[in-house]
Amino acid sequence: MNIVLRVSLLVAIAAYLVLILVLLRKKSFNLKYSLLWMFMAVVLLLMVAFPQMVVTIADIIGVSLPINAIFMAFIFFILLMVVSLTSIISKQHREIKTLIQNVAILQKRVSELENKN
Repeated sequence: MNIVLRVSLLVAIAAYLVLILVLLRKKSFNLKYSLLWMFMAVVLLLMVAFPQMVVTIADIIGVSLPINAIFMAFIFFILLMVVSLTSIISKQHREIKTLIQNVAILQKRVSELENKN
């Protein structure tokens, strides 16, 4: 990997990390959900810093080209993000359903109290 590509990738990764930190600071991201994104930035940083590591990992898992190993890693990361976000959405759906039920009960009680008076 030539030096221009390495520097370009390092700048891109630094911008990526700054974006994550800015979103965290603005409270657009929750810390526990952004840890996976930060982990991905660290993995990318390691790949750029030690390109031989990608070749070694590709050999270990039996992939003929290192770029295919990188694509596999990205696909795994995307699947991990989809599962994580689906879990978050499911939890929020349950919480919203419970809140709606509680509001309905409270509205009924208020309505009954208003009808008594």
